[in-house]
Amino acid sequence: MRDDIHQLVLTPLADRAWRLRDHAIDRGDPSSLVAYVELDDDGMYEAVWVSVGSGTARFASLEMLFLAAVQMLEQCRSLGALKPDPIPHRPPARA
Repeated sequence: MRDDIHQLVLTPLADRAWRLRDHAIDRGDPSSLVAYVELDDDGMYEAVWVSVGSGTARFASLEMLFLAAVQMLEQCRSLGALKPDPIPHRPPARA
């Protein structure tokens, strides 16, 4: 098992729901929240990615979830800060 997995922490929200946080980032920093995680009735862990990527993913185990989160964190860090895409503007409608 990789050492960098240990920077990730599951914080309970409910019986079958957690926050997945990056412990290496200050708790007050919103980017410390990596994902919201729920244990589904079928035994799969569903992650809703927050600060890394977007969308959802399902995992058969917490270990698989942690490995995916570490990969996403590494990918985000290697890309560095990105400038957002500009929002296209249109001229106002004429009456």
